[in-house]
Amino acid sequence: MFTLKHCCFYILLVLAAISAQAQSGREFNLGITASGKGVGFFGTSGKNIREGRMLLRSIELGNLRHPKEIDVINTMIPNSSAYVFGKLNRAYVLRGMVGIKRIIAERKDRKSIGIQAQVLGGLSLAYMAPVYIDLLYIDNTSAYYRPTRYNPELIPQYLIGGRSTFNYGLNEGTLIPGIHLRAGIEARWGNFRNDYKQIGCGIMLDAFSKSLPFMYGQDPKSVYSSFYLSFALGYSD
Repeated sequence: MFTLKHCCFYILLVLAAISAQAQSGREFNLGITASGKGVGFFGTSGKNIREGRMLLRSIELGNLRHPKEIDVINTMIPNSSAYVFGKLNRAYVLRGMVGIKRIIAERKDRKSIGIQAQVLGGLSLAYMAPVYIDLLYIDNTSAYYRPTRYNPELIPQYLIGGRSTFNYGLNEGTLIPGIHLRAGIEARWGNFRNDYKQIGCGIMLDAFSKSLPFMYGQDPKSVYSSFYLSFALGYSD
């Protein structure tokens, strides 16, 4: 059975392969992507294929959010924490991509800024895990919380003390395959020729083989798109 541990193992393998590409005299960067649908951490390697063009290989691990998620706090319970009302499942997504980068303006020294455009696509794998909340129980002598799988039809809202810790429900998830596409533009600068900082923006899209059941009372969707911003630190030679 393919589990989250297997996903983590393959992530390490791919990151090792990307790092090996960078050591062969190409380009390598690590960074973070943020969008309205979630946050991801990525590693990317590039290899020159012709003047002004590079072949890219990238892997990213992040989360995926429903656009209608809203954090709420149960004011009827003192010191309660926030949870997302109606959220049944959470999603973590592993994306493996290849693509092409075109150099628009080359960074020639530390006073110049490089501009480049890129297009990437590949496979994605979503891991959907159920959401657990802390449910308040009261007996004759005490009151305590018990982590419980969230179901708005069965659990009164006034007894919810917040979301449970990350590990609850993590081993109960299912895998849903899909594809990922993105296109964007990046600016690069730095004090040294080989080390650089990079910011970027663009659009991204995930399309899965079946709908992702995020929210109670909302029709599940299989396609999610958004604008993104990215920041990375890298090395090239």
